[in-house]
Amino acid sequence: MLISDENGYIKNIKVNNETRPAIEHGLIGRVNSIVLHRTGSGTATSVLNAWKTKKEGTHFLISETGKIYQTASLKKQCWHVGKLYARCRTTSSCTEEDAKAIESILHKKNTSWGKRFRLVTRHELKKDYPARFPHNKDSLGVEIVGVVSNEREVYEIPNKLQLGSLFWLLDEIILTYGLTLKDIFSHGKIAHKDKKKSEGASALKAYRISKAV
Repeated sequence: MLISDENGYIKNIKVNNETRPAIEHGLIGRVNSIVLHRTGSGTATSVLNAWKTKKEGTHFLISETGKIYQTASLKKQCWHVGKLYARCRTTSSCTEEDAKAIESILHKKNTSWGKRFRLVTRHELKKDYPARFPHNKDSLGVEIVGVVSNEREVYEIPNKLQLGSLFWLLDEIILTYGLTLKDIFSHGKIAHKDKKKSEGASALKAYRISKAV
């Protein structure tokens, strides 16, 4: 279980504090999920430097050598989840009313796709988790250093050092917040990100395999 101080910063020898105030945005609600991300860059140093001024980021960053950084308070929101997919559409579980509402948004005339996706996100955020995918107000973000293959257009698989650190961190977060494997998501599967929806997917797959699921 993760022990943190009154400001939401973890006290553990395995977690290095590299707070980036620029990525902290207001108080977070009840944490009910974890979202796995990839940096798109080859080093943690470049990410930490970018997060000194960038507004988007995650609560944790795992370096190319497996070093774990806490970059935001557990009590704060981070802007790490983008434009959501409608969860009921991905599971074929929409009510008739909900399906019509989402279809109406997606076929809205004289509206850019970006704006349509933002409207879908707004629609989804009216729902409680787990009826929708996680969002910034109720999830912790974990970023793992890794780039996209130019040939395959998917993110590289995390190395053994990264996976070892990730597995430990996920175990601790799950225990701390009373979550389950079903509450862990890859960013590419829940939000409009990379074309092949691969962001975070290989990391999540490896964790599931480690738990024999």
